[in-house]
Amino acid sequence: MFVVNLNGRLIFRKMTKKIKLLLIIVFVALIAVLGSWLYYQSEQLKNRADSLLKYGNAKDALAFYKRAQSTFPLRFDLANNISGTKLIIKSNQDYNRITELAELQEPPPLTNLPSTIVAPNELFIPILMYHHIRINPMPGNPVWAALNVSPDQLDQQLSYLSTHNYHAITLDELSDALDGKISLPPNPIVLTFDDGYRNFYENAFPLLKKYHMKAVQFVITQVLGIPAYLTWDQIIEMDKSGLVEIGAHTRHHPNLPDLSQKEIVDEIKGSKLDLEKRLKKPVHWFAYPYGSYSPFIIQTVRDAGFKGAASTVYGTNQSKDNLYLFPRIMIDGRFSVDNIARRIKQ
Repeated sequence: MFVVNLNGRLIFRKMTKKIKLLLIIVFVALIAVLGSWLYYQSEQLKNRADSLLKYGNAKDALAFYKRAQSTFPLRFDLANNISGTKLIIKSNQDYNRITELAELQEPPPLTNLPSTIVAPNELFIPILMYHHIRINPMPGNPVWAALNVSPDQLDQQLSYLSTHNYHAITLDELSDALDGKISLPPNPIVLTFDDGYRNFYENAFPLLKKYHMKAVQFVITQVLGIPAYLTWDQIIEMDKSGLVEIGAHTRHHPNLPDLSQKEIVDEIKGSKLDLEKRLKKPVHWFAYPYGSYSPFIIQTVRDAGFKGAASTVYGTNQSKDNLYLFPRIMIDGRFSVDNIARRIKQ
């Protein structure tokens, strides 16, 4: 009888262990199924957010990214999407107050242009700054009138430069000339375009090919693919053409002084890494969003490995002393060709 009872207890214990193990397996399986379902729901919300962001609806995209994160809290990858979208929203707000920032340059009147006399360590090389190359969609708005240059206007301007023996060079060539490594052609000039708008590829790039002129395009790396901006394929194509030098303009175009030091480093260094990963070559040049900078921002640009940076300070004389604050001349959409000609003449 004792043996029977002992065997029965042993069998019961074994069965109990098996049942517990089975319950654990069922529980884990249920958790896995539930987790997979929640992740799927989270991914659907993220895809919706990606689509909204692609078409410029950053506020709604942010709401969907947050819902995706709350649906599956273990998705730590969404933190970058959320922080990046917040920066895009902030950048859009900054753009609405652009006249308070330095991006909308106030050029001096033609009767009071700064001296073009160069010091021994300087070179007279105007760097022109463009934004949109398109017909102005808001002609009654003075800010848009300044930031939009039509394709016909750019055609006339490049034609003038070509017929008056100006030679468009890159910032790499400017830097080499300042180092005494190369001699520049007569009347060197640099054409820069900020923000990486798709209308550069559609309207400016064909004109650069028409006149065989080089240019620099400063792109915002984390908005690429949104309809208003260039695609990576377009950037790679232009880079390979030899006509367009690609520079960085941060990841999200924030007003950098408003950010924490950690965010500033990510925006500057991150944009360089983004471009170099795609272009598979070093990226040497940076442009400050809204022309805003500070000693820490300039040092961060240096530490990131950029050779230099373009500012929105008005001027034509370049030197090794201002490698990280190259002055430029913003081409206002209301400028005549004669107006520009007088500004770039030594």
